[in-house]
Formats: sequence, C-alpha cells, structure tokens
Amino acid sequence: MALRHRPAVAIFLSPLRPLHRSLHPRHALAGACAVALGLSVCAGAHASPPGPDGSHLVVRFKRDVGTAERLAALRAAGVHAVAARVGGAEVVAARTPTASATALRRLRATSTVAWAERSLRAGPAYVPNDSGIASAAGPPAGWTAVQWELNGPFGINAPQAWSQASRLGGSGGRGVTVAILDSGVAYATRVPYMRSPDLAPTRFTRGYDFIEGDSYPSDEFGHGTFVASIIGATANNALGTVGVAYRSRVMPVRVLDSEGRSDATTIARGVRYAVNHGADVVNLSLELFDAPPLPATPRSVMTSKTVRSALAYARSAGVVVVSAAGNSFDLRVPGKTYDTLAVNVGGTTEHGCLGSYSNHGPGMDVVAPGGGADAALGGDLNCNPDQPPGRDISGISFRTGSPDLFEMVPGFRGTSSAAPHVTGIVALVLASRVLGRKPTPREVERHLERTARDLGARGHDRYYGAGLIDAAAATTRLIPSG
Repeated sequence: MALRHRPAVAIFLSPLRPLHRSLHPRHALAGACAVALGLSVCAGAHASPPGPDGSHLVVRFKRDVGTAERLAALRAAGVHAVAARVGGAEVVAARTPTASATALRRLRATSTVAWAERSLRAGPAYVPNDSGIASAAGPPAGWTAVQWELNGPFGINAPQAWSQASRLGGSGGRGVTVAILDSGVAYATRVPYMRSPDLAPTRFTRGYDFIEGDSYPSDEFGHGTFVASIIGATANNALGTVGVAYRSRVMPVRVLDSEGRSDATTIARGVRYAVNHGADVVNLSLELFDAPPLPATPRSVMTSKTVRSALAYARSAGVVVVSAAGNSFDLRVPGKTYDTLAVNVGGTTEHGCLGSYSNHGPGMDVVAPGGGADAALGGDLNCNPDQPPGRDISGISFRTGSPDLFEMVPGFRGTSSAAPHVTGIVALVLASRVLGRKPTPREVERHLERTARDLGARGHDRYYGAGLIDAAAATTRLIPSG
C-alpha cells in the first residue's frame, strides 16, 4: 500500500500527460528558452543543461588572460559560451557535435588556454528494474525484516554502530551535514511536490536547484529521495525504513533533471555549493559518460577536470566526498590516478558478492550493499550467478511523475544505493568523533578501509577494494598504542 500526501487544495493531473514535464510552470519557460536558442541551456541563465549533446566543451584559460583575448580565442575556435564559469572553467558550444572535434583541437593548440576537454554526460548510478509490484510502507515485520543491508550477514552492522555512536555523543549522525547531489529530495510540501513521510522537515538545511536555478531543490525523478532515505530516513516513527545516519542534517542539491540527466559542469557547481554552505560530507550517486557523437563510454567522476577541480576544493576544505563507482561492470572505472579525491564505492549483493553491475576499476576503495544479482567471479565462494538474485535495497520514494505518492519503491539496485551507505557511516564516524574533532578526508578514508571486512582475495583487491564497509568497526573508538 502506498502513502499519498495530498495538498490542501485538490489538483487534477491527466494520467495521459507526462507528469514530469508538466509539474510546474517554470518548466514551460525553460523549455521555450532551450528551443529558441537551439541549445540545452540559455546563455546568461542560471539553469544548467540537462546533458551535453556533443557540441559542448569545457575550457579554462590561463590566469593572466583578459576578456578580449578570451573572446577572440573562442571565436577563432568556432565556439561560444553557454554557461557561467565554475572554478575558473566555462562551458562553450560549437555549432554542431561534429564541429566540436575541430573546436577542441583548436582550443588545445591555443597558447592562452590552460586546458580544454569534452563535456561529459552525468546520470544516476543505479539500475532500475520496475517489476510493477510494490510492498507496503512500514512492513508488519518491521525494518529488520526488510533492510538486510543494515543487519544481514553481509550488511553493514548498523545496529551496533548506532549504539556505539550514541554512547559517544553522536547519536544517528547528529550534528553532521550531508549534501546529497542528485535529482533533488522530497524535502518540503510545495504543490505539486510533497515531503517524504519518512524524512522529518526539521532535518533539512537549505539547498539549491542547479537545474532550474532557484532555491527549491524538489525531486521530480525520485532517485534523490531514495538516496536520502538510505542516508537519513527517520527512526522510531513507525513508518518505512531506518536511515544509516537518521539524525544527520540533509542538504538537498539538485544537479539531475526530471529524467536523471546532467553534465559534469553542473556536478562541479553542486560540489562547490555544498562545500561553501557547510556540508561535512557529499554524496555523489551518479556516474559520467562520454557525450555524443562519441560512444557512451563510462568514465570515472575524476575524469572530468571540472569535477576534479571541485573535488580538490572540497578536499582542501576538509569535506569528505563519497562517489558511486558506476554500473557498467567496467574494469577501468574508477581509475587510480585521482582516486584520493573521493571514496569510490562498489556495490555488493545480499550474498556478499560483487554486484553483476558494479564497476571494479583499480581506484575502487570499498564496497557496500547495492543489491541485485551476483557477478560471475570464479573462485569466489560468495558468488553464485546461477542462483536467484538477492534482494534489492529498501527505501521510501516515489515513481517518476508521481511526487505525491510515496511507497517502498521496488527494484533499486546499483552503486547508487551502495554509496549512500558509506556516506551515512562517514556521518556516524564524524559525529562520534572516533577520529577526533576534525579528521581530514584522507584520515576518514583510511579509517573506512582499515575497518572494512575483507571480501574476495585476501587484502585489497580490484573487485572489493579494501572490503565491505563495517559501521560497527568504523565507530569503535581507537585505543592509542604504546
């Protein structure tokens, strides 16, 4: 049974209309602007593109380059600016996706340019499997019967961690601000959007919508609300599930549009916003791909120089970033070169095997529950791909196009579900101060790896990194040696 929260004034929407395209008048303006300019974003507007079409590039000029030189270089390359600068870089567009290759070569050959790259597409790092079957919110057997990921044999040992964190003064991640960079969150009731019944209104801190360019990061896609549920669903409210860090503060930052699309520049803006507005940890349950006309090759989040600059900014500010590894079962992603800028998280199944979807590149740091079917890893006794898949991850959200109808959404599996488990544990670690008052991101990452449960081959390996994250071990106060 689903839970429908209705506004005070009744509204009627035709089921034949695509609701995600007709939820708010502001969409009509954004669409008209896009059509009029023939671009995916208006020049000078605050709104960000829903995803590059292949004509978009990102360029950064050297620090001593003036406006006249910059504009001349752009004209010579056959491109024009289409979005505001972020971290010193700007998004530009060629006339067509085909012309972008020539423009990129010209920009890279220009002496005033520090670097230039293609704009990468971004999307949520999850694998939907809509079965059409929805279970009731708040199952009769309680959350323990549903959330294997918290207390099962290959869960994260959350109950013990909650007790330990409470004794240390960090109950449920109290006092820690978690920024969720995603499709927004159902954080408030604003017709036609409704607040999720499993997310308390007092737990939200001010966020921002980088798709629409306003201060109302409401979710239209459902993905961000599900991620928020994993991290911070309310405890002891006789409803739904329990979040890993159920007393943490949530900062919703919308960087994905109503269809789950975005680009690297928008992600970078979101990271910088979160850092500048007091986030302690940032969750990135999304992945990057090459934009057309190139094949949709999966890329590490750190591949984009624009995102990489924002992640370095977060690290220098002492903010921990947790990133989903992605769902293409790719052995190159995440890469190793810049892996220290974020905690890269792969996904595991209820059986303790790598998920059949999970990327497993050399930059993998840890794994966490993501649900789904086992990968075919020879020699790993936990992996039985010929057997029925384990259960997926549980959480309350809504299906795309129905932002007032909340339920235990079925079929969520992937590294997008794995990363928020790690983010929640980071919040518990910071709140309990087991690493001191202000540990560095590197200290937090090493602590997570040191306390992880080894899976697969002995020691650190490419499939599981340091192993399955363990909340109980991570929230155990360290005893000084000597």
